[in-house]
Amino acid sequence: MNATRDRALGALTLPGSHDSATQYLSPKLQPGRAGQLPRWVDDAVRLAESIGVPADQLVRRWARAQSARVGAQLRLGARYVDLRSGWDGDEGVWRAHHALEGQAVDEILEEVKVFLVEQPSEVVIVELSHFYGDPSESAVERLATAATEIFGDMLAPYPGDARAALYDAQLGKDYVDVNHRAIVVFEDANVGKRFKLWPRETLTNTYADSDDARAMAAFNRDVVAAFNEKSFRDDALLKLSWTLTPQASTVVRSLNIFEKNPKSLLELASSRANPPLRDFAADAALHACSLAHIVVVDDFDHSSVVDIVLASNVHGMFPKGACAWSAAALASER
Repeated sequence: MNATRDRALGALTLPGSHDSATQYLSPKLQPGRAGQLPRWVDDAVRLAESIGVPADQLVRRWARAQSARVGAQLRLGARYVDLRSGWDGDEGVWRAHHALEGQAVDEILEEVKVFLVEQPSEVVIVELSHFYGDPSESAVERLATAATEIFGDMLAPYPGDARAALYDAQLGKDYVDVNHRAIVVFEDANVGKRFKLWPRETLTNTYADSDDARAMAAFNRDVVAAFNEKSFRDDALLKLSWTLTPQASTVVRSLNIFEKNPKSLLELASSRANPPLRDFAADAALHACSLAHIVVVDDFDHSSVVDIVLASNVHGMFPKGACAWSAAALASER
């Protein structure tokens, strides 16, 4: 990040991955109540049982959003980690999850730490969210303790003023030079505050909830337009999710041997979601529209998101109100 030392986080776009820690998923369903499972899982389980396929195999195809470990993603350029953390009460362990349980969260945080030690000029945002499994407050405190102990002095304590920290503080002087390079966003506000972790409101999350690439692009066009309005809140970072979400029908179509449909979430990402991102970003720049503060994708290591984001940081954020996609700009043309 040497080229961006004098900029604030709010003046940058960072590449990241969605469901970052799902390269490994066990046969065990994610922690928590059945209602917290993705909507397509029940249909996938019933479908698998009806055709004699192990249910966890079919679920895993549509739950794995990444093929590389978090450490590898960071070395490829990711600077935002989406770490959905569930409490496995049977084992007394916090684990990554997406429909199925994955790697232990503390192991993943160690991967982030190793990267930061190896790259002393880099800053990484880690979002710990989706605390499924009905964890007690003491269990949540264990997760917060793990994050603070693993990152140690590299942890960037939440200063209390999000706007100043995100939009005024310089990346080099206020983060890198003082070695506060791990920004941990924590879902539980009460516990997070005691451990000086950043509240969930630090990030504004958006996603289209569609398996159709055109619908997803249209949704994100509206997200970008709103982001470029003068009225957009300046005390949080906007995350744009360039991702497709499986539906029950997506899973059913994947088993149709007479049609060439994606057979997994990774294939859906590589064949339909990720390819249009470059043209979308180019069109946004052509119309003076900044993308977002964070852009996340599935199948990160096979995507072009890092190159796209680097290009957007060359020209920097456009002035608010300049975007030709925004409602204000369109109204002024009439």
